[in-house]
Amino acid sequence: MGKLIDFVCKLFAVAAGVLLMLVTVFIGYVIFARIIHISSPAWITQFTEYALLWITFLGTAWVLGRNRHIAIDLVMSHLGPRKKLAFDISHYLVGCAVCLVLCYFGCLTVWSMIERGVVDVQVVDIAKYKVILVIPLGFLLLALQFLRKTFIAVQSIRDSDSLHEISPSESSDGAK
Repeated sequence: MGKLIDFVCKLFAVAAGVLLMLVTVFIGYVIFARIIHISSPAWITQFTEYALLWITFLGTAWVLGRNRHIAIDLVMSHLGPRKKLAFDISHYLVGCAVCLVLCYFGCLTVWSMIERGVVDVQVVDIAKYKVILVIPLGFLLLALQFLRKTFIAVQSIRDSDSLHEISPSESSDGAK
């Protein structure tokens, strides 16, 4: 299951990277077009708005999986290893719960927009659910990533507890 999550996270991160490159190229083109006084396609602004939303939700689970998210270490640096691990587990569980709730409501919103046929009327008319579908998908992947981190942290507690149960006579160095 972990390899599947990693694969999907990498796939989403690559898609986010491609979107970011496209946004960069398109914005550069708009700036260049203004400098030489030619008009640029009107759909670029609309695409950029959608892409920024998609980039955010496609990349967050990958960032979390690599521990590259924003963290404030002020409290954590003053905790011992056991308390830090307990804090991490509670953090992961709360993060998972919040992401699942947001995923649920995101799914309800997407389904409502599909049923009602909501269209985002701009330069290019597009079904609104196609724009926000990434929100519940991103939160689902984030929830899975938080859950995965929870299992890893709990496993590390079990592993460290089993190491403490070894008596000195059973230690590998042979000292008694």
